[in-house]
Amino acid sequence: MTVVWFLILAILVGTFVSMPFWRNRGASTTEDPEIAALEAAREAKYREIRDAEMDRESGKLSEEDFAELDAELRKEAVAILDRLEALKGKES
Repeated sequence: MTVVWFLILAILVGTFVSMPFWRNRGASTTEDPEIAALEAAREAKYREIRDAEMDRESGKLSEEDFAELDAELRKEAVAILDRLEALKGKES
């Protein structure tokens, strides 16, 4: 009887572990690598903007240095967003 329970448990564990391989079998993963890179760049740029804001609040950056850095970071972020929107517009 113990052998039967062991086999049932082994089957259940094997099924659970292999489920991720079954789910994506029918789905096509044709995500554009350029879009993925731009989305990562967007998140990194947002993080840079937040870091600059925290540096200003903590006194590491003067107001004038912050204004210059913030303007440059936001300009770069807008360029990333424009490129991302253009690529996503092509896909539709």
